[in-house]
Amino acid sequence: MDRFAKLPFAEKIKDTAGILDAVKMVAFDVFVHLPFMYFPSYYVCKEFVISDSWNLMDWVKDGTSKYANNAKEDLTAMIKLWGPSDCIQFVLPMHIRMPFRHLVSFFWTAYVSFTRGGSEPEPQSEGELAVHIQKVKRR
Repeated sequence: MDRFAKLPFAEKIKDTAGILDAVKMVAFDVFVHLPFMYFPSYYVCKEFVISDSWNLMDWVKDGTSKYANNAKEDLTAMIKLWGPSDCIQFVLPMHIRMPFRHLVSFFWTAYVSFTRGGSEPEPQSEGELAVHIQKVKRR
C-alpha cells in the first residue's frame, strides 16, 4: 500500500492492484469497523457516562439496545460520510491521510454528539411520563 500511496494520481488510476487494496480498506472500514466496533463502543461508553448504574452489563445491554434502535439512521449517515471520505483518504499520500482522517472525524464526532450525545430529560407530568414510557418501550 505504501507503493500505491507514493504514486502520482494519474498512475494510481492505472494501478488495479492498488485500487483493489483501497476498495478493500474502504469496505472493511464501512462494513466491519464502523458498524461492529465503533458504534457499539460509542453507545456503551455513552451509557457509562449518562447511566445511573455502575453495572457493566447494564451499560452493554442499554447501549446495544439503543444502537439497535438507531442503527438504520446511524449507519445511513455513516455510509454517506465515511464511504466517500474513505475513498478519498485511501488514495491520498501517506503523510496526508491522518490529518485528513482527523479533520473528517472532527465533524463526524460533532454530528454524532449533536444527534446522539445527550441524555433524555426526565418527564415532569403524567402526560410526559406516558409519552416517555412509550418511547422506552419502542427502544
